[in-house]
Amino acid sequence: MPRNKPIAVLSVAAVLAAPPLVAADQRSENFQMYCSVCHGDDGRGQTEEGKKKGARDFTNARWQDTVDDARLVRSITKGHDKMPSFEKKLSADEIKALVAEVRSLAKRPS
Repeated sequence: MPRNKPIAVLSVAAVLAAPPLVAADQRSENFQMYCSVCHGDDGRGQTEEGKKKGARDFTNARWQDTVDDARLVRSITKGHDKMPSFEKKLSADEIKALVAEVRSLAKRPS
């Protein structure tokens, strides 16, 4: 039996335990349609429109730690500052899915 088998098992376990990384081209259809124009596919808010409107950088873990899911749901549903309301375009479940997607963008220290 090879000596490096336990290392391989640990490596696989570490990969499976890590949060999934989603490539920008794998964003949900709703994120691409309603969020990307300002927040960008990467969530950083550095698009032309995002810079004009002061879009949040969803990759900022420190900012994400300051807002709860209810606040994100409210912002998507009712709008916030220059962000429009999506209440008539998205169902409650679609909004919750977007909140989860926004949460997945936070860069956490390793």
